[in-house]
Amino acid sequence: MSRRSPRNTCNSCGVSIRYSEEAQDFRDLNALLDSDIIVRVRELKQSLDLSFYHPGVLATIAPYNAAFGKKFDELFHVATAEIRRFAEALHEQGGSILGNVEGVDVTVEHIAAMEESELLKIDYSAALDKFRRVSKLKRALEHSPPARRIAPSALRPVAAKVSRAPVAKPTPPRPRGPVLDVQAMRSAVTPQQISTEETRLRRVEESIRVFVRVADPKFRQVVPMRFFNLTLTAAEADAYCADYLEEKSLRAGVARVLLRIVAVIARMTTELEELKRVENSASLWKLHADSLLALLEVAHALAENAARVMALADQQGNTANAEAVKISVQKLRDRSDLTVRTLARAESQAAGV
Repeated sequence: MSRRSPRNTCNSCGVSIRYSEEAQDFRDLNALLDSDIIVRVRELKQSLDLSFYHPGVLATIAPYNAAFGKKFDELFHVATAEIRRFAEALHEQGGSILGNVEGVDVTVEHIAAMEESELLKIDYSAALDKFRRVSKLKRALEHSPPARRIAPSALRPVAAKVSRAPVAKPTPPRPRGPVLDVQAMRSAVTPQQISTEETRLRRVEESIRVFVRVADPKFRQVVPMRFFNLTLTAAEADAYCADYLEEKSLRAGVARVLLRIVAVIARMTTELEELKRVENSASLWKLHADSLLALLEVAHALAENAARVMALADQQGNTANAEAVKISVQKLRDRSDLTVRTLARAESQAAGV
């Protein structure tokens, strides 16, 4: 595997800083998504290869991640707020069809059910298409607001009539991976597979620990990984800075559980991203699927251990530690559920269901 020279790595860090400054110039969501800055940053991260995990590189990229994330959230909320205003005006005028995006009518009801906070929480690559649809709807409304398209007879305050006609959904592409029986494959995971994942998890833990300890405290909760940004809770970041992990104490037990939960989530997310990138190769797809199955078993055992630690914290009246573990366990459960759904969906689609 190739390594970049220190000079090239420094140049890449300088480019990252320029991208951070460029991101601040965008004034609306359309402009940001229409630009190629997201693609350029992704290519930059991948070009760094092993140097990506150098503490200096991670510490330089982290401020970009934080600044870009803040800017993106700001523009996204502004865009959705404008769409909601259009929807409210349309509702007051008796209309229901707000616009059409990619052949699908967007109704007032759709907008009322839209949860921006939930969109911003889900996996970035999965959410990007949704962000683009929001951007397209905003652009369409700017060019042709629904108020201009309503007949005069409709300009009266009546309840919005929501279209009940079923919307045909495009048939999802069938994956090229082999058919998998997820439950059967989970039960067939071997001790050797678990051991292999344990080794990988220790490497991930060490990589995250290095970043968290050297990063600016303002940015240490957003850890840049190769394909995504890993967001830590304050308790998880503190655990990665702890120097008491070898103690036989509650705080050490809590820290060890948090460290491992973060590492498992990072590994699962990485394997899910890899799965998308090798769907044309059945053999490579199966390798990553096997890793995910082993990680599901690791996560199951980890959740049981975390439950014991939470019970101990409750017994000792340490509600803060118990709550910290509870929050992280929920993150682990969400990622495990996504993994199961992804593998199960591949199973059913490959079987022609």
